Amino acid sequence: MKHDDLQFPRRTALLGGIAALSCARTPEKPMADVRPRPLASLPTTTLSWLTLRDHFVATVGPSAGQGRPLGPLLVLADATFAPKSRFPLHPHEEMEILSVVIDGDLSHQGDGANGMVISPRGAQLISSRDGMHHAEGNETGTPTRMLQLWFAPTTHGGPPAYFYRQLGAQKGQHLLAGDEGMPLRCDVKVWWVDVEGARTLDVPQGRQGYVLALTGPVQAGAAKLQTGEGAEVQSGVLPLDGHGAVLWIDLPRPATAGRGPG
Repeated sequence: MKHDDLQFPRRTALLGGIAALSCARTPEKPMADVRPRPLASLPTTTLSWLTLRDHFVATVGPSAGQGRPLGPLLVLADATFAPKSRFPLHPHEEMEILSVVIDGDLSHQGDGANGMVISPRGAQLISSRDGMHHAEGNETGTPTRMLQLWFAPTTHGGPPAYFYRQLGAQKGQHLLAGDEGMPLRCDVKVWWVDVEGARTLDVPQGRQGYVLALTGPVQAGAAKLQTGEGAEVQSGVLPLDGHGAVLWIDLPRPATAGRGPG
């Protein structure tokens, strides 16, 4: 018997093993459960100097105090300031406050970071802790659209702290808050995601999220989100498609999580 004949069974077994591995399929991840929140379902406050839509707990207007949080996310307000307008000075304590600018310039006045101006694709994080006073507004001659998010902290106390991040013009998925540079005191990450065609977001088991169309329309799973519309997302793969941008908020999911706000 030739030496090559002795090697043939081993080669056959090896090739058979490779073929079996190549035919094995990785189980596909399930599609995420998407529960949209259309504009018509959101409480809206319209004043001469401000238009504001609340996705969770409302802070101003006739619906103030109404609504339910999603995990540590208490407030998500989509606000447009008229030119030369601002909120009056007001206090906060033990709250993580993230402001994200979509259009125009947002000015900040208060105990800290006084005079700061946040431009489009920019964000300011205030960890109010033991307490601070501030006011935000628009000192320019054109409207300013911004989002303000309030998160419940899991650690408390200490002097207030201020952080700032400005994204560049490069399109992609960019972390706005939830790292060392923008340290939220809760288990949350907030992303700015540019949608130029098809892409996906992965929501692991034990997590949930909220997606809001900064500019739209954007297809989020089976839901078509117009500008300003959002959707609660449970674990799975979330396909996105369109030409715009979304805010993606990655949140912990309680073990007994129910349907959430609806």
